[in-house]
This record gives sequence, structure tokens and C-alpha cells, in this order.
Amino acid sequence: MKVQTLFRILLVIIALVLSVLAFRSIMRPEKFKMVYNERHSEIKNRLITLRTAQQIYKLENKSFAKNIDDLVEFANNGSITIVKLSGSIPEGMSETEAFKKGFITKVESKYPASKKILETDPNVKPANLKNFQFIPDTDGKKFTIQTNTIKSSTYEIDVYKVEVPLDDVLANMQKSISPEGSGAFRKTLNYIMYNNLENETQYKNLYKPMWVGSLTEASTTGSWE
Repeated sequence: MKVQTLFRILLVIIALVLSVLAFRSIMRPEKFKMVYNERHSEIKNRLITLRTAQQIYKLENKSFAKNIDDLVEFANNGSITIVKLSGSIPEGMSETEAFKKGFITKVESKYPASKKILETDPNVKPANLKNFQFIPDTDGKKFTIQTNTIKSSTYEIDVYKVEVPLDDVLANMQKSISPEGSGAFRKTLNYIMYNNLENETQYKNLYKPMWVGSLTEASTTGSWE
């Protein structure tokens, strides 16, 4: 009788283990996809902010920012120069001639770069300007800006690119799975189900790193577009 009872208990345990393993095999790729999509959305928002800030930075400085900290400083505390013409151009006179003869003058004023960035792209929100130098969930790792100049016999074009390796997109995945404040039971269950998920090559191969811009062509397209 005792042997039969132990055998039944053993069968129940085996059935539970097999059920957990089966459920785990189903849920791990789904959880990986969920975390990737969340990270993708967060990084995309920051790269969009970075791209718009670069656009306005170049408008003022005639070249793209080479350093992310310089770009963030400009976006939050810098300004752009607004030039307006005062006066009128006499009929039959070119603007250049009118300017030389004093009929028109240039009036310069300063305008906050942050306002210009927000006006340029409605996808950029005020809160996005404060921390767009950081790659989300990487414990403070910053985006790196690469720059280049494309030259030909007739023109030179400044270009830039910001790349986010897949490992940075997926960094500290366990923190997203079991955020601070999670109970002991949830942490234990998540550990059993999703431990070392970010290193699963079979899932990583299904997803791509992220970037915005190009070093070989005049493009500021993002990898999500």
C-alpha cells in the first residue's frame, strides 16, 4: 500500500514537472517577445528625440553633434538663431541690392532649442528631452553618435548614425520580468520560468538591433521605419 502511495505521489510530481516544463517552453518565447517590444518602443522614442535634436542642432551649428552630452545640453539649454528681415524691397530691386543699400536689414533673435524641437516633431514630448542620452534599462549606458562626411566631386554631406546592439536592447531583462517590489513567490516563479532568458540564442536570432541614421548615405531613417 505504501509503495502504491509513493508511486502515485511520484507520478503526480512527474506530471507537475512535465506540465511546468511544457508551460515554460510556451511562455519563454512569448515573454521574450513582450520584453523586446517594450524595450523597442522605449528606445525608439529616444532615438526619435535624438534625431529631431540633431536636425535642430545642425540648423544652428551647420553640422551634426558628435557627442551625445553636447546634444542633450543643446536640446535642453541651447538656442537657435532666428533671422527676420526688416524693411521693404523697392520694386525692381533684388534682395541683395536692397540689403546693401540699407532698404532692408536683418534682425536676429534667439529661440529656445527645446521649443523648436517640440514644434518640429509632435512625437517628441517635453519629458523625452531630459534623458534621451541613456539607453533604457542599461544602468546608465549612453547612446554613441558616429559621424562621417560623404564626399564627391560636387558636394560634401555630413551624416551620423546611432546604433543600439541587441544585447543593449535586452540588457537586464530579468529586471523587467521581476521589477522591484515583486513578491518572493513571483520572483521565484519568474526565475524558474525565465532565468537567463536574454541569452537564449534561439530567440535572439528572431530579433534585430536598432539604429537611426547612416554613415554611407544621407539618411536619418530609423530601423523601425
